[in-house]
Amino acid sequence: MIIRLKAYARFRDLLDREMEVDLPEGSTVFDLMKKLASRSVDLDNQIFDSSGRVREDVNIMVNGRHSESLNGPDTALAAGDEVALFSAVVGG
Repeated sequence: MIIRLKAYARFRDLLDREMEVDLPEGSTVFDLMKKLASRSVDLDNQIFDSSGRVREDVNIMVNGRHSESLNGPDTALAAGDEVALFSAVVGG
């Protein structure tokens, strides 16, 4: 199945701004993140913490909804879904 990915902030420097990702049926947000992280050590370090969980400063939107308001990393994806990946905005 094809997922549309839009990368923002620091992720835009490591990925194409917009791209299509082919995933097996039944994949989750976590599966997508693992596939992206396998592209480079830099991406792996930007997406996952040392325990292998998605970093707290990584925001993932699925069809306009924050994945944490859905099922977090276990959120199921479907063909045609649009996923946005961006870092948290911090500062003051």
